[in-house]
Parts: sequence; C-alpha cells; structure tokens
Amino acid sequence: MRHSAGKFIIIVLMAVSSCPTAVQAEHPIDIQRKTAEGNYFDALVSFQSLPRRRLTTGAILAAAKSAWGLGLVGKATEFFEKALADQSLDSTTRARIYLSRGIIEFQEERYRVAMLYAEKAIALLEAGPLRARSWMLWGESLYQLGSWGAALTKYDRALEEADPTLKGEIHFKYGRCALRLGEQQTAREHFEQVPVDSERTPEAIRYLALIALDLHEYKTGDFWLKKGREEFPEQFLDSWVDYAMLQVAIEQDNIQAVRKIRSAAAKKYPPSDPWFTLLDAAAEIYEWEGAQSK
Repeated sequence: MRHSAGKFIIIVLMAVSSCPTAVQAEHPIDIQRKTAEGNYFDALVSFQSLPRRRLTTGAILAAAKSAWGLGLVGKATEFFEKALADQSLDSTTRARIYLSRGIIEFQEERYRVAMLYAEKAIALLEAGPLRARSWMLWGESLYQLGSWGAALTKYDRALEEADPTLKGEIHFKYGRCALRLGEQQTAREHFEQVPVDSERTPEAIRYLALIALDLHEYKTGDFWLKKGREEFPEQFLDSWVDYAMLQVAIEQDNIQAVRKIRSAAAKKYPPSDPWFTLLDAAAEIYEWEGAQSK
C-alpha cells in the first residue's frame, strides 16, 4: 500500500514537471519553508517546477526531507546524494546528511550500510547532541545484527554526549540491549532512568516488572505492574500482564486474588491465547495444591 501511494505521488510530480505552466515557479526559500511547515507534497511540487539554474543546496535538502516525509525513500536518497556533491558544504551539514542517509538505510534494514554512514557522520563532528544521535544509530544497527556487547559501547558514547531530550531513549535502548546479555541489574538501572514523560515509559515499566518477577522480587514486580495499569492502562491490558499479576498473587498466597484474576481473564481472552493458557493452568495447579494440603 505504501509503495502504491509512493508511485502515485511520483506520477503526479512527473506530470507537474512535464507541464511547467501548471505551477508557477517559486523561490528556493519557499521549498524550505513548505518543508519546515510539513507541507511535503507542495514542497516537492514547487521543487519540480523550479528551473535547474535556480536550484540551491538548501532547496535540494528540503526536497530530500519532503520526499522522506512522504515515504519516497528512493527520491530522498537521490536528493541527499545530490546535496552531498556540493563541495562547499560545511562539515556539520555534511554530517547531518550522512546521519539522515544512515537512518534511511536502517529503516530499510540495511544495518551494515547504516553503520558506515553513522561512522562517517561521527568523523566530521565534535562531541555533542548530533554526534550522540550518530552513536545511537551505530549502536542500534549493531543491536539489530545481534552484536549486543558492541552495541553497548556505542550507547555509552551516546549517553556521554546526548542532551536530556535524547537520554531517555538511549537509556531504554541500553536496558533492552543489556537484557539480551543477561545483565538484569544493569538493564534495571537504565530502565529506571527513562523519564516519566517519555513515550518509552510504558515499555520500560513492563521490562522493570519482568526483571523483578524473573528475580523473584514479587513485591517489586507487583509495584511496577500496578503502576503500569494505573498510569498507562491501554498498554497494560494484555494477557501477559494478567499472567504476571497471577504469579504475584500465587506467591503472596492470596487465593481470592487468584480466583478474581482467573475469572476476569476467562472473560477477556480466548482459550487459544498462550498467556491465558498458562494463567489458567497455574491457577488450577495452585488451587489443587491448596486443596490437597488441607
């Protein structure tokens, strides 16, 4: 569906470019303004109508961002490469283009190529937020390739240079990666540093609950599960959460809570749900063992 929409947009742009009288040529700054405002299609139409002699690197970069915003990855790549041909580019602008190219490659699941662009960007930059994003891209690419230990070294560098707006995301990625390596305490420390207003907070809380339960710290697990359900109810409605809460109730030997969770779950999930199957079996065993001990 995305590719079909992209082809349609390209066809329309080609039609516009073949009829120069259809759209009045504008100034290059108008393309940058429309891109900044999020009017990506209008920006590309204006770009296509602009005479080649009036093209500026700023307009080309704006067209690249607009194409990217519309999902036209091939056109975005083409425009970014055209901008890179400008030998007068300062190092920061060139690094930004490399980072953008790397992100595109990452999104297209070409992780090794993404790393190359991240490395190119880093080589041009001083320590700071932009270089932190490049370190993070490098780390994410390594994570996707299963090189988790190496990914942590890149996340470390990213944390050293990131501004507060980015640190929460890096802490989340670091924690997720540390879990892959079995480093639960390290993962916990990083998940706990994800800010409460981050979009990653619900996922971080789930991981914190999972770690606590895995370490048999049921009181702590119960705290995180309840916090998740109270503050992010929509993200904590699934069967795994009910199964986890049942484990806490069983550990606390709270038969009323076990029965309540089991009854509510039976009304919410189909018998084929794997977590409900485990929940139902665990509750059955708990009640049977309780009856046997009397």
